[in-house]
Amino acid sequence: MSNATSVLVPVAALQGEALSEALVEVLSSVEVTLLGYHEIPDQTATEQAHDQFNEQMQRKLDEYVELFAAHGGTVTPRTVFTHDAPETFKRIAIEEDIGAILVTNPAPAIDRVLVPIRGPVNLDPILTMTAALSVDPEIVLFHAAPSDETRADGEELLSTAAAQLEAAGVDPDRIDRQLAVSDTPIRAISDAATDTGLVVIGEKEPSVVDIIFGDAADRIAEAAASPVLVVRTDRSDED
Repeated sequence: MSNATSVLVPVAALQGEALSEALVEVLSSVEVTLLGYHEIPDQTATEQAHDQFNEQMQRKLDEYVELFAAHGGTVTPRTVFTHDAPETFKRIAIEEDIGAILVTNPAPAIDRVLVPIRGPVNLDPILTMTAALSVDPEIVLFHAAPSDETRADGEELLSTAAAQLEAAGVDPDRIDRQLAVSDTPIRAISDAATDTGLVVIGEKEPSVVDIIFGDAADRIAEAAASPVLVVRTDRSDED
């Protein structure tokens, strides 16, 4: 089972991808593996890229480590040069028993966290991660019910989630519950995410890679224009 409060943060540092101070502050209360990565052409050997660029990459990561330290957080930095970044993220998440992976987007401020709740299956890891984040802003629990007939089930699910966050120490005044009826849940989540500083979602079958780099996560991340934290479920059978 993944470490429920650990996060893999991939950063394409050599391409100038940055982490905002607001995002670093939110992640300062969880275990962070900061992965400086550089995707290289198939014809380029990873050893060659490492020799050429690793020192430059490490200097950039050191800046982020100092930023985390300034907010009381600790981070484990590592670098990787890869021909397939998504597969590398998945492999490291499994090897390091990591609970969530960040889809990086700008985050100048985080005053609202959207937590889409699709069902009870992966509810515990999503809420455990949400409660562990160093956030004071509003937490919006959101459910897209497929029909009016299922609205009551959705409301019960949101009530259960809110109670679980409160039991984990989250101030109930910071918790809001929203329900929409929609037969296109990804669109409903994307619409709800447009005003959000951070989205915390559970991964979708069949794999980490699909939810991070597939259509659903891309659409949500694009709509939110903010970071998306993808919480992994137990994958003891992964290899």
